[in-house]
Amino acid sequence: MPQFYYQDTVMVPVEVGGCVEAVRRTLAEMGAKPVVTGTRVSGKLGSQLKMRLAGGAFCPARWFPIEVIVDVAEAGGQRQVVVNVADRLGVGIMLGMETKYRKHCQETAVYLRTTIAQRLAAGG
Repeated sequence: MPQFYYQDTVMVPVEVGGCVEAVRRTLAEMGAKPVVTGTRVSGKLGSQLKMRLAGGAFCPARWFPIEVIVDVAEAGGQRQVVVNVADRLGVGIMLGMETKYRKHCQETAVYLRTTIAQRLAAGG
């Protein structure tokens, strides 16, 4: 169970299939292996092994293990794209890395929302 998660939302006029594909491509470009289930796209980023070997306080933020879940839903003639980013540290303490970990999750949520919105505005 995650210790924290961040959520960000964007409304777009693109059909659901286009939204799901834009999310899938964005996650793949970030290094995740996207899993598409209907209108939900999920993926995992970071590395438990690298982060634990180096120590969370000393490793780069991109090594922090996070889970991304993006849901696309109809909302009043538009599509609502909801980005959820959560830690997936599992068992362990965040001593010395919690602030950096939280910031990384928050920045990832904002990056995904912005990149997906830009990609959809540009036509896919």
